[in-house]
Amino acid sequence: MNANTQKERIGRSNRLSLLSTGLALLIAFILLMVHQYVVSRSLMVEVLHTEAAIIGANSTAALVFNDTKAAQEIIGTVRLSPRITGGALYRADGNQLASASDGRWNFPSSLMSAGDQDAQKLIEVPNSTAYGIFGGVLRQDIHVEDAKVGTLLLHVSFSSLYWRMLEYALGVLGIATVALTLAYRLTSGLRRRMVRAEEKLEQLAFYDPVTGLPNRRLFERELRLAVARVARERVGAALLFIDVDDFKKVNDALGHAAGDQVLKMIGERMTAALRSGDVVARLGGDEFAAILFGIGDAENAARVAGLMIESIAMPFPTQPTSSHVGLSMGVLLLPADDNDPAVLLRRADMAMYVAKTHGKNSFHFFSEAIDARVRSDLALEAGLRQALQEGGRGLWMAYQPQLCAQTRQLVGVEALVRWQREDGRQTSPGEFIPVAEQTGLITELGDWVLNQVCRDLATLRASGVELPKVSVNVSPRQLLRGSSVVERFCATLDRFGEPVNRFEFELTESALMEEGGSVVLDAFHAAGLSISIDDFGTGYSSLGYLKRFRVNEIKIDQSFVRDLPMGSENAAIVTAVIQMSRALNLKVVAEGVETEAQAEFLRTCGCHILQGFLLGRPMPPAALVAYINERQSVAMHQDIA
Repeated sequence: MNANTQKERIGRSNRLSLLSTGLALLIAFILLMVHQYVVSRSLMVEVLHTEAAIIGANSTAALVFNDTKAAQEIIGTVRLSPRITGGALYRADGNQLASASDGRWNFPSSLMSAGDQDAQKLIEVPNSTAYGIFGGVLRQDIHVEDAKVGTLLLHVSFSSLYWRMLEYALGVLGIATVALTLAYRLTSGLRRRMVRAEEKLEQLAFYDPVTGLPNRRLFERELRLAVARVARERVGAALLFIDVDDFKKVNDALGHAAGDQVLKMIGERMTAALRSGDVVARLGGDEFAAILFGIGDAENAARVAGLMIESIAMPFPTQPTSSHVGLSMGVLLLPADDNDPAVLLRRADMAMYVAKTHGKNSFHFFSEAIDARVRSDLALEAGLRQALQEGGRGLWMAYQPQLCAQTRQLVGVEALVRWQREDGRQTSPGEFIPVAEQTGLITELGDWVLNQVCRDLATLRASGVELPKVSVNVSPRQLLRGSSVVERFCATLDRFGEPVNRFEFELTESALMEEGGSVVLDAFHAAGLSISIDDFGTGYSSLGYLKRFRVNEIKIDQSFVRDLPMGSENAAIVTAVIQMSRALNLKVVAEGVETEAQAEFLRTCGCHILQGFLLGRPMPPAALVAYINERQSVAMHQDIA
């Protein structure tokens, strides 16, 4: 938040504080003045009645003896009181005995004839004491031993009361002004600190502390407003879900401080690539999102996405070395058929995932096909999770024979997991294995596979079949456990009483290159477990790495075997791999062998082991027993012949 905004907020806070304080003081002042007026008027009336009683008592003798002079002297004393402006004494018959006034008006000569006098010059005589706002007439009968001897009239004025009220009000206002000034000075610093605290709380609640961009909470609110705006104004917009490619390498190589610096620069570059009205936010981790307003069509959205990717492609000036990352984006065009921000973000996230699987550093638009694929993956995940929780219900192991290329004798099998859903439908490993990899279920699935292979070996042994070797696939995600995964494998084999030299574990080429991969491979070697590199030729390892990691076997991917022996390019690659592998004393397995021509070519080149539909499809343990018995029977008949 800039300095001008902060000053405006402080000024607004000060004005509101003054207004509220002033209003509170005004209400307090009015209530105080009302209270003071009521109390002072009541006290004045009480004093007036006391003075009237004293004057009446002093006038008793003058009234009884009809002493006009004495009565005049007594009534003249009323002028000494600031509250009394005049008075008159009347005999019992109602005729005036004496009076005193300021000359502006007079008392009537008789109480009985008061109405016949000039009303402008005479005081109107009430039948009893009567007070108005500014004054009134006090009437009091004078008695001697319960006999009325006369009447006293006093004309009173409340002007002194109002002068005292004015003095009191000015004093209160003066004190309040001084107090308000002192309070304002004393609390101004506190108000500034409160404003800063509010801004800090707002920053923490709605903005990312690393990049200064809006966080997920604020972005979802902005997305909700954007959806309403698009529906109201009928202008196109686009939602971008952005994931930073290879950001983990920055954190691992340079530390989290450098990672935060890169995140901040990523936010700045993306903001610079967009217009001022667009919104960019950091959702968390290395995930960002953006809203593009008035984008028009998919072509414009693609152009902006491309500009953002280009802006991130330039190296980031981190120390001691520069950093390079990319962006994978999912693009969702608005308006969509759903207005829920969470749903819209999930759809854009789906599209981003597709972009990442297509090679990263690219963007992909959301489509119904992507939605269907993700829903299918979610269903597969739920079904697979339930199957594993129920002890592997529906899961079973198939075993594909591996034969010696020269003698066609069985030298081992590859264990392959299969899954039959509750509806009886067989689900291809190509469908559920990637889902298991993405969700982390592959680790639990791998443990189940090894346990089931050991149980199947016991079943085969009871049927008189002893397999020379079993190859089991290991996921790169399982290797993230480090050397503990080897300890877990060995504990499982020991529990079932299976020798370690009967097992061979197949790893992909990428597993060799993962951080810590060499440590895990060394642990396999130390435990006496054989290692086979699966799908060789499809990754980026070299024969030098194979020698360094001391693997035992490589499997030539079926994509190279498919066109043999006619495909000259694949034939040259396969021949070269076999020759170099033999030079490194590595066994070579060719998978995907489907024709005798392929098998013969591989045998001639010196390939050790063949695997494919030509030699046997993956089969359950019972079918494997029949397969082995049949081959043994054929071999016996050939020996006899």
